[in-house]
Amino acid sequence: MYKEIIKRTLDLLFEKKYILTKALLIPFFLLIVIEFYSTHGIGETTSSFYLYALVALSFLITIVMSINVHRILLLSKEETPTWGVYTFGTRELTFILKGIGLGILLGLTFFILYFIAMFLGKAIQSLLGSSLASIYSVGISIVIVVFIGIVFSRISLIFPAISIDKPIDFSDAFELTKNHKFLVFITVLVIPVFFAVVVGFVYGLAIEFLMALISEKLSILYSLLNVFITVFTIGFLSVTYEYIISKQEVIEVEEKLNEIEFFQDENNFKMVIDERYDISFEQIKEDLLNQYEGLGFNEIVVDKETSFMLKNKDNQEAYISVSHMNDEFKVETFNVKEKPILSLD
Repeated sequence: MYKEIIKRTLDLLFEKKYILTKALLIPFFLLIVIEFYSTHGIGETTSSFYLYALVALSFLITIVMSINVHRILLLSKEETPTWGVYTFGTRELTFILKGIGLGILLGLTFFILYFIAMFLGKAIQSLLGSSLASIYSVGISIVIVVFIGIVFSRISLIFPAISIDKPIDFSDAFELTKNHKFLVFITVLVIPVFFAVVVGFVYGLAIEFLMALISEKLSILYSLLNVFITVFTIGFLSVTYEYIISKQEVIEVEEKLNEIEFFQDENNFKMVIDERYDISFEQIKEDLLNQYEGLGFNEIVVDKETSFMLKNKDNQEAYISVSHMNDEFKVETFNVKEKPILSLD
């Protein structure tokens, strides 16, 4: 499973590298501008509104960039514009609101667990001493972090779903991942975080070296590094979502069988039969021949794969016909006193 997801992620990123490059070109340059002004355009007199505006703009660009990456990786080339999607509509708003909701949920969960753990820690310290309390503190901290990470990784599947216009709720994400908790935790959180730390550290040192050697303005390279890490992280989330969805049982919902429709107008009759009834086109033809042959309808004027017609030599204005189209059989009689009787169960 893990190898499959890792391989699929790397293959997709490599396969769609040119599409990703084009789609992320505009966000990348915008992030460079923001990085430049954040680093070199801020002084002591800079208003807080200016800072908040830059942060908000950077956040919105990251949201749009994330949605574009999800769509490129999960949808076909025809469904993703060459230069990405930069409209801000229901999809983007839902993405943001769900993200805020996830943040609130994780925050509340953390504080509840923290206060419970702190209360138990004080009880352990008073009963068993500070040494065991210290061990407990380390252990419970790890447990809380892992628990929060598992919750986050499971719910985060909402983001690729929203991005491809198949939104799901938190409960749906939990249901999808109920049999893949550890897998999702590893592929959505552990691997991307490990990658981000290693790559961020190595290339961060390289960027700092270039900034010291050439110019401080090369800090804009951090934007490139951030985009690279973001794409890699989103890639793992997208492929994990794709994998989880592929493992869900497909429940085929059978549509209700349409009742046979019957229309009558004097000596004209019409029947509309759902093809899922236990009868075939050939059986209907045979039934009509057997019923109307004795009434003189023994001249077959049409006998095709999906249409059949009988006529009476003595009454050319009368006919019996059957056709098969749009998942239905249509039986019609014209100027015939006897209505059709078929061998339907």
